[in-house]
Amino acid sequence: MQTKTRLWVITLVAAAGISLALWGHHSREKNVTIVDAGKKIEVKTYKSTVEDLLKEKNISVSENDVVIPDASSKLTDGCVIQIKRAFDVKITADGKEFAIKTQPDTVENIVKRAGIKLNEKDRVEPSKATYVESPVAIKVVRVEEKVIEELRKIPYKRVSRVDYDLPIGQTKLVQKGQDGQEKVVTKIRLEDGKVVEKSTEKVAIKPAVPEIVVKGGLMVASRGGVEFEYTRKLRMLATAYTHTGSRTATGTVPRVGVVAVDPDVIPLGSRLYVEGYGFVRAEDTGSAIQGNRIDIFVETEALARRFGRRWVDVYILKK
Repeated sequence: MQTKTRLWVITLVAAAGISLALWGHHSREKNVTIVDAGKKIEVKTYKSTVEDLLKEKNISVSENDVVIPDASSKLTDGCVIQIKRAFDVKITADGKEFAIKTQPDTVENIVKRAGIKLNEKDRVEPSKATYVESPVAIKVVRVEEKVIEELRKIPYKRVSRVDYDLPIGQTKLVQKGQDGQEKVVTKIRLEDGKVVEKSTEKVAIKPAVPEIVVKGGLMVASRGGVEFEYTRKLRMLATAYTHTGSRTATGTVPRVGVVAVDPDVIPLGSRLYVEGYGFVRAEDTGSAIQGNRIDIFVETEALARRFGRRWVDVYILKK
């Protein structure tokens, strides 16, 4: 009887052990959700860590991919594993093309991660602060600004004037010329070694002093044994007029020795010598006297008709 009882107890214990083993085996199976780049996968597993599960399901991850929770984390029933895949970014800089994989980040950080140093004035397209979440092409434009300063000579100018107190053919230096000096500031902007903008500013440090030379304009002629000095000689069409009862344009009484001129050619008040007539003064004007025309006063209408129209040399005398 005791032997039978002992066998029954042993059998009962063995059965309980098997049941306990089977219960423990099933208790280690876990329901896990894997979200891989947005794609959801439901799996069952007896693995204990995230890394073991990914290996079991043949899911590979690169060093730039992010797994949450990390690979060493323990699995629990109902847990969610997220895999954030890195994406490709192409960067052009310094004439070269770089390709890297990255997680979402700012353009500035991505460029630095690629080992590309950004200088203060460099321009990046898209801008450095742009947040990138998908494949994109980034361009780094090297910007350099140069300021060049140089001193340059300002050559003096030569100014020539006519002095009617000085006989023609003579010259006189009135003022000696001196070169000046200016600072030239050139600003250059280069992008990837090419000039895209250039400006120049000139600042006078010492102005140039012009050289002034006067040339004699006084000429001498002789008529009937009388010499006279003149400054200009004109070829003019001459006519004659007589008394009209009116005063001249300057308010004087018409008389022999008075002529009418165009004030734009000969200023009123000028002393003249008219070839074939003699010394006169320009005191009058006339509506028909325009340009190189001159109208000479004579005493009578008969003399005026006899004078007619003729070309004469007119000398403008020195004042």
